[in-house]
Amino acid sequence: MDSAYLHNSVFNIELKRRELEQQHLNRQESVRWFETNYRVFSKKSAFTCLCCNKPVNMNLTKDEGRPFYFRHNDESECSYSENTRTYDKHVSKLEDKSKKDIGLTIFREILEGELKLFDVEIERGYHYKKKLSFIPDFIIKFPNSEERWAIDYFTAIDQGLTSGSYARHLSKRMKTYKEEGFKPFSFVDYSWLSYIEETNKGTLLTAETYITSKTHEDYQWDTFLDRNVKGGLLDFFTQFTGSTFKEFNSRNIAYVDVFNRVCTIFRFIPIGQNDRNITFYKLSSSEIPLARALAMNADHNHFVLSNENEDEFRNDFLKVLIEKKQKFELEQQRLREEQERIRVEEERIKQEEEMQRARLRVEAVKMQKLRQKAKELDDEQVEREMQERAKRAALRPIEVHPEYWNQRSQKYYKYSNYIYQQNPPVTINKKTEDNIDKKKKEKVRDLLLSQPISGELYIDGDKKAWRTVILKWIKENQSDDSLVVSLQKVISYMKSEGISFNQNDKLVKYTIKNFIEFYEKTIKAELKKKIELSIQE
Repeated sequence: MDSAYLHNSVFNIELKRRELEQQHLNRQESVRWFETNYRVFSKKSAFTCLCCNKPVNMNLTKDEGRPFYFRHNDESECSYSENTRTYDKHVSKLEDKSKKDIGLTIFREILEGELKLFDVEIERGYHYKKKLSFIPDFIIKFPNSEERWAIDYFTAIDQGLTSGSYARHLSKRMKTYKEEGFKPFSFVDYSWLSYIEETNKGTLLTAETYITSKTHEDYQWDTFLDRNVKGGLLDFFTQFTGSTFKEFNSRNIAYVDVFNRVCTIFRFIPIGQNDRNITFYKLSSSEIPLARALAMNADHNHFVLSNENEDEFRNDFLKVLIEKKQKFELEQQRLREEQERIRVEEERIKQEEEMQRARLRVEAVKMQKLRQKAKELDDEQVEREMQERAKRAALRPIEVHPEYWNQRSQKYYKYSNYIYQQNPPVTINKKTEDNIDKKKKEKVRDLLLSQPISGELYIDGDKKAWRTVILKWIKENQSDDSLVVSLQKVISYMKSEGISFNQNDKLVKYTIKNFIEFYEKTIKAELKKKIELSIQE
């Protein structure tokens, strides 16, 4: 027990010890001060228990960190002593004691100042004259009334996170308060507020959910949301937030920054839940001085905590939600239009490619006919040569050996035909091949300069101009049957040749890659020449 009656006033020995520490007295000096000033009162049984009024003895512990306390002279127990032990056990196990001590000092100071006019009694929970299984930090009693408020300030809500033990502890605590007739008010240290302003979403541990509350304003929010967020707007809200809940259940939780004496009330609706935590969507929030939050409301039945009427917040929430829906629908419309544009463009390119393939098939038929004609010309030439040989053989006398006659004929043919000697005859086959090769190359060039290429709209100017530049680059960089292409180098080369783009380089690379792959396929198909192509970014 840290308090006892002395001369009909409550004397808090632990609070007095902390005051001496702030005056820079060490442990030994503090003990000596109490011995000098109060030990005689303890010997005369002047200190009595707040609960049972029995004499209590002052115990001054010498170990640093341990509190000073009172104990019954006869070492008996009462509800005060048992409640104190239960409370200390819970605090040491589940709370940040140093922060809690500072916070409760500030809470008491503010409560006594704000509630002084109402003649209420504010006492520590362990002073309650009945044994409790869960002890509040403060109990507020009202004159001429059975109403009692239980005030708690929680500093370490993540205890037993994996096992869920702390969540069960708080669940039982709130249930016990209600069974004892207490009206619970819970405050959580501000360090546990987790909220992302950009998404308007936050996270509550399962333990935190047991110390939320539902006030008149929360019910007003439920009614407002049910009436205004429905149909298409409800579908959008569910999709936009990812909510898995089918009903609105507005609640609020109070966070306190004791060092700055500020209270933040978050009003929210749950939108997702698992075993460890829930995801919430913020409806409104109010940041007010802690003194105002702990002031009595106009009906004298609740703390003020936040704005008592949030109609403006509700209207703003609905307005923002409708604007988000309209913006989302506009973006979806633009996306559909862009997809349709891309589909039409792809369809156009597909049709052009099909037309090009048809032209290539026609050209292939023409080339086949030319090759057939060349073959026929070759066959005619061979036939004429065979006839000429037969004529020479027919002129050979019987007595002349064929080999000798052939040598003589060849010699005669060699030296008698002067024109042949001066201008070796070019065979029809050779001329035809040259003409065919020339036509093929011209055809290939025409194809490369005219064939539609996917993405060519990304490049400014006449398509023949930029294609000619790329072909020039290929000619300068191709090695025999091998071609290594750096798309970035090609782009730089094109820019140096005065070619400009209307899209970024990343998109233009796509067009250039398509053209070079078409070049490789065309060379292979038309000139029967295979190129080892390697394309790099």
